[in-house]
Formats: sequence, structure tokens, C-alpha cells
Amino acid sequence: MATSSPVTLKQLETLCWVSRLGNFQAAALRLNTSQSAISKRVAELESIYGKPLFDRARRTARLTQEGRRLVARAEEFLALGRNLFNDADEASDYDQVFRLGASELIGMTWLARFMRGVVAQFPRLLVELEVDHGGRLLDKLNQGQFDLALMPGPMWGNLYEAVELKPLERQWLASPALGIPRRILTVEELAAYPVVTPHPDSIQARFESEWLRRNGFVVQRPIRANSFPVQGEMVLAGLGVALLPLQFYGDALKAGRLVKVRTRPELPNVRYFAVHRRKAAHALAARMAKLAKRHCDFSARAIETKPSAPSQSKP
Repeated sequence: MATSSPVTLKQLETLCWVSRLGNFQAAALRLNTSQSAISKRVAELESIYGKPLFDRARRTARLTQEGRRLVARAEEFLALGRNLFNDADEASDYDQVFRLGASELIGMTWLARFMRGVVAQFPRLLVELEVDHGGRLLDKLNQGQFDLALMPGPMWGNLYEAVELKPLERQWLASPALGIPRRILTVEELAAYPVVTPHPDSIQARFESEWLRRNGFVVQRPIRANSFPVQGEMVLAGLGVALLPLQFYGDALKAGRLVKVRTRPELPNVRYFAVHRRKAAHALAARMAKLAKRHCDFSARAIETKPSAPSQSKP
């Protein structure tokens, strides 16, 4: 090494995250700091080590041979630190921040129950929760902004570990006011009706688009909404048909406000996963994924609190 300055934990953590995510900006987002701070830490490490750790001639942060060697040692050192928590195996020891991403549908159904389980098992854990559609969740997962993401898939590579949750059953639904025949429709017959679709950058939209394209379905008059409850409201208003989570709209089906639109071929279920990096930065990622699997239930509405009885004022 060129100097005798001590290497800090922040410097090693920064090096590993830049290596994992491929650029300084993504590492800055993951570590909740500025890009200049990331650059400074890497420069300090290079000064201590006496050799360049990244190839500056490339657009992405590509490690040099010396950089790869140092990352391997840094990963081992950081893993030792994480194992201190694992060895303790005490829920109260996890006095940390856990970044969790979840899809909107999960937020509308079983997320609150899952969070109850998290609080019971890890009472001192600080959870930073973000709810969004699957496309953005995947982007932010790739940027290292989540320790765990609960979302549809699979849409990721070998860098990730995924625990499969319960599948989601979808169905074409419509208002009876549209007068759609109750028999099984061909794809050509279904294409004659206006369709309410999610925005194209969502994972659900990608699955839907693939099914439509594979079956020769051309959407003539799409209405796009970036929220599935908004899609549902459009369908309830008789503006079109939409692929909606069947269990979530069970009450509307029973009440006759919505009807199933059956098609041939039938739609496949959507698979959901709890996803985290294989080299997870957080010691709890795998345990939280298993906890999510235990609580996953798309038939459960978000927890509702009963309104308190009005107070009786004395005359």
C-alpha cells in the first residue's frame, strides 16, 4: 500500500456497492449520500492502496484486476460484520434500517399484516417502505435502493435470490352495462371492446402485452392508468374491460357490479416473488423473504379499523 492511512468501513462498503451496481450514482443512492462523497471514498482507497481500482476509460465502473482483489477481501470483511448479528440471533439486536419495496396490489392487500409480523419479530428494526408498480420497483432494486422487493416476476438475473410467493389470479372483468356476452369469447371478439390497461412500463403491462401479442389481440381504444384501483374504477364505470386481480374484486362480482369476461385461451396466473441480491447488504433479507411468503394472501383486504362510536354529549 502507498500510505499507512487506516481503511474505513465506509470506504469498503462504498467500494463493494460501486462494484455491485456498476456506477457511482447508483451507489450514492443506495448509501444515501452524494456522488461526490462516493468518488472521494474511492479516491481515498486508491490513494491508500496505491493503485487504480476502477478503469476510468470505461463508461461503467469496471474494476481493475487490483480492484477485484480488494473487493473480494472487502466482501469477506463486511460478511464478518454481518455475521455478528446472525450469531447473536436476537431480534432486539437488529437496530438497523431495512429498505423494503412492494407493489401497489400488495399494499392494498396483505402488506399491513406482513408489517405486523415484522414489528413483532424485529421490534427495533426501522423499515423504510416504498410502494410502486413492478417496473419501477425492478429499476430501484437494480440500483440497490431496496434490501428486499415484493413484486411480480421473474424479470431479473442471477445476481438475485428470489422466494416465490403465492400466485395472483387475474381475470378480464367488465361492467354488465357493456352487455358483453356471457359465453367464452375469442380474442378477436374481445378486441372489439375498449380496454383499460396499465402503463407500459409496469411489469403487469409487460405480461399483459405479451399475452395479447401472442394471441393476436390489437387494442383499439386503450385507456391507460398507472394504478390498478383506478383501472377498476374505470371498469366499474362501464368504460371498458380490464385484467384485474380476481380476489380483490370478489365483492363487486358477488354484488353484480362486475362480471367475468371469459376468453380462450385462458390467462396464466401472475407469479410474485420476494427478491434480494445474493450478496445481500442486509443480514435480514432472507428471513424477511420467508416472512413475506408466510403472510402473502391476495384475497385479504388491507386492515380496516372500525370507526369508534360517536360520543354522547350531555344536554
